Formats: sequence, structure tokens, C-alpha cells
Amino acid sequence: MESSRKIENFGLERFSQDDGKIEFYTGFSNYNTLKIFYEYIEPYANGMYQSYGKSGDKLYMRRANGNMQLIDELFMFLVRLRLGLLLTDLSDRFGISVSSVSTKINAWANFLYTILGSMNIWLSREEINEYMPVDFRATFPNTRVIVDCTELFMQNPSSLVRSSHFYSNYKGQATLKSLIGISPHGSVTFVSKLYSGSMSDSEITQLSGLIDLLEPGDSVMSDKGFNIQNILAQKNISLNMPAFLSGKGQFSENEVAANQCISSLRVHIERAIRRVKEYRLFHGKIPLTLCGSLNQLWTVAVLLTNLKPPLVTKYAPNASYDPNTEL
Repeated sequence: MESSRKIENFGLERFSQDDGKIEFYTGFSNYNTLKIFYEYIEPYANGMYQSYGKSGDKLYMRRANGNMQLIDELFMFLVRLRLGLLLTDLSDRFGISVSSVSTKINAWANFLYTILGSMNIWLSREEINEYMPVDFRATFPNTRVIVDCTELFMQNPSSLVRSSHFYSNYKGQATLKSLIGISPHGSVTFVSKLYSGSMSDSEITQLSGLIDLLEPGDSVMSDKGFNIQNILAQKNISLNMPAFLSGKGQFSENEVAANQCISSLRVHIERAIRRVKEYRLFHGKIPLTLCGSLNQLWTVAVLLTNLKPPLVTKYAPNASYDPNTEL
């Protein structure tokens, strides 16, 4: 009777034999990968505090009522992130109160933000070289990171001052913006906090701390808009991005080849961002009530994509651009 009750409940074990449902509900590729991840974090999760209490003049921390297994709490958090389900929906599915759902979701957001954020995802120059795809090695072998900014739509603040602060000219509405960086072989190696949509890509790059991680001799690949050449040059770091037409009538033959080559290589950062945007919590306009935990939720979603299958699996050369030729 107990085993059948577990299968009927909306918990992880109900979908243990269906990897398609596991991916649909959690973003993990299969049940085994999710279990391995849980077993890694379980010792730390057992010490996770979920709520505060008060006794006299002293504050103390305690776990919320143990009305769910830890692994199902994680499953519920992932369902929230992956499908963007409302708290009342999750309350009905898991048979707990809305306030308990909120407490557990916030606890897991903070916990995973701490656990995943403590892992060093920034790869050394040696590690980058070891896994450098052939097409990068043939054209831009010093590439350390490929970067791009992405925006999340948010509910428009009622204050005109705050509304203008978050207004994105590019999107034409209030947004939050984050910088993501990946290695040439496709793993996420950098994610910034969320900034206001009014800030430029270059401003965010300078404030994010990314430049401090780079070393002399490195190169950064980006799309247009990252006007940080002068700052990078001070550290002997180069920037590879598509050329601007400016006042010229047309691109030179080598500029066309360079633009095509960069575009074909930096497409992987767009694929990486698309993976993050598959978490439907970030679809539509994000309510202001979620902003208090949004940085944690966003960072966790970005870092969880590193647990998916490799982004770059084919390393065949695909460009004819000669980097030794002057543009």
C-alpha cells in the first residue's frame, strides 16, 4: 500500500521510469543524472535551514515541518523552475500549504545558489586548451570565453524613476539583463548577476568582474555592442567580434570571412542561453514579487545547464578565415 501511494503522489519516484517526463518536469536529461546530483548535495541539504523562529530575545533557525522527503522538495523546486508553475498549483500537486511551498522554494533557491555558486566553473588556460575544438584552434586559438548578454522581461515598476531605470531601449520595455560566458567547447564558465535593462552590454561586462578573471594573451569573442577593446588592451587581451561597416561602402573580402567565422563560432553562446530560457519561470513578464529571489533562481538555472549533455559535440573545422591576414 505504501509503495502504491508513492507512485500516485506527484513526486520524483512517480516518473523514475520515464526519462522524457523527468526532462519535461526538471530539465535534467534523465532520472539517473538527477539522482546523482541529489546524492552529491544531500549531505549539505540535510543541514539546510528553511525558516526562522524567535524564543525570547533570541533568534534561532529550524527546518520547516518535515512533511516531504528532501528529494521531493528538490523535485518541486525544479518543477517550479522548469515549468514556472504558480505556488497554488504546486500546493495542490504536492499536498502541502502554499506557505510551505513558498518557504521550501526560497530555501532551495538560496541553498543551490550557495552550493553551485561555490563551485569554480571558470576554467584555467590549460583546461581551455585541452578541450579546444578544432575550429577554434584553427582560427581563434586564444579564445578564453565567448560572451553575450540576455534580457528577462519584468513587470513595469509603478515608480517612473524605477521604470526608466529598468527600461531597455532594445526591447522597448522594462527588463533585467545578465552576462553569460561559455568556453569554446560550450560549458558555462561565467554568469553575472542581473542588472537593469537600461545598462549597455559593455557597462555590464566591466561591472560583472569578468575582466578580472582574464589573463594576458587571452581573447574574448562577442557580438557587436561590447565596446571594451581599450580596457582589454590594457591587460593585453584581445576582442574578436564582427566588424562594423562604419562609413565604408562595403566590407573587404577578409572582413566578410572574419564576420562569417565569428558568427559560426559564437552561435554556441546563443544555444547556451536558449538552454537557460527553457526554464519557463523566466518566460513572460516576471512579477516584481519575485525579484527578491530572482538572482538566485537565475544563477541556479544557468549553472544547472552544465549538467546537461555537452553543447559542442562536433569539432570539425568549418571556416576559411585566416587570422594572420590583416582585416
